[in-house]
Amino acid sequence: MKTINVRELRSAIPRLPQTLAEEQELVLISNGEPIARILPVESASPVVESLAWLRALAPVQEVDSSKLIREERDRRGT
Repeated sequence: MKTINVRELRSAIPRLPQTLAEEQELVLISNGEPIARILPVESASPVVESLAWLRALAPVQEVDSSKLIREERDRRGT
C-alpha cells in the first residue's frame, strides 16, 4: 500500500495503471488525512458464462409460433 497526495496523483495519472499493478492499492491523502483508497479493477471485461445448460433445459416447441399467434387471434376475434 502506497500513500499519495492529490498533487502527486495528478502528475502520476499517466503511470497509474502500472503503479496500481505494482502496489495493488493507493491511499489518497489530502491535508494529511486519508480521503480515498484506489484499487485496481478485478477484470476489465466481465466474463459471461455460457447459458447453453439453461437452453438445454428449455422445452422444445412443437408448433410454429406464427400458428399459435394466429390461433390466439382467431379465438379472440381480432
